[in-house]
Parts: sequence; structure tokens; C-alpha cells
Amino acid sequence: MFRFDLQLFASKKGAGSTRNGRDSNAQRLGVKRFGGERVRAGNIIVRQRGTRFFAGSGVGIGKDHTLFALVDGTVEFADQRNRKHVHVRAA
Repeated sequence: MFRFDLQLFASKKGAGSTRNGRDSNAQRLGVKRFGGERVRAGNIIVRQRGTRFFAGSGVGIGKDHTLFALVDGTVEFADQRNRKHVHVRAA
């Protein structure tokens, strides 16, 4: 009997898969309103991960550590006991 041992090859190279190709969107963190700037209540002053800046007078802190103005006024940054505090002085 005849026995054919045929091997068929692909005419095009397969695409395969890659383990790369993923990236996350930028988080847009940082200081949004600088010292001396006027802000209105509710304006975001600093977006941060953890408390690099601490909330001072006239400033609230969100659950993601975002600092925001509680009153209308002027932003001030101050160093107190080796911590950076952000205040909003009502004007």
C-alpha cells in the first residue's frame, strides 16, 4: 500500500498574540490653583495620591485626598511642623 505523509504549511504567517499593548490613562494629578490665586468654594486646589499636602483653614479633603476650597478667597501654602498645609483666606 501507498502511504502519503503530507505536511501542510500555512501560506501566511499567523498574527500571534502580544503581551504588551496596554497602558493606563494619565491621572492628571498636581496643584491646580497656586498660591495667591483667587478661588471660589468648591474649586479643586490639589489632586494627589496620599496626603502630600494637608488641609488647612478654609480647605476640605475628599476621600481620594483631593483638596478643595470650602470658602471663596485666596490660596496660601504654608509649612507647619514639616508638613505642607494649604489654606484659603476669605476675602
